[in-house]
Amino acid sequence: MDQFITKETAIRANLTALEGILYNAIERIDEATQYLTVKGGNTNAAIGAIIDLDQLLETAVNLHKAALFLHRLK
Repeated sequence: MDQFITKETAIRANLTALEGILYNAIERIDEATQYLTVKGGNTNAAIGAIIDLDQLLETAVNLHKAALFLHRLK
């Protein structure tokens, strides 16, 4: 059995992690929207749901860059 991770496996792992992070971001945005519409216009709770969204998106960008980097490796 090969001990080295193939480039394809590494890219797949990055994309799987990216998918999870973006899904989490969408869930948080949906939760924030729910606080503003269905749950009585609670802006504090809405902002609380997305307060660290920038960090999540930064991680997503870094995973995207890593996948592209791996793809470009010779």
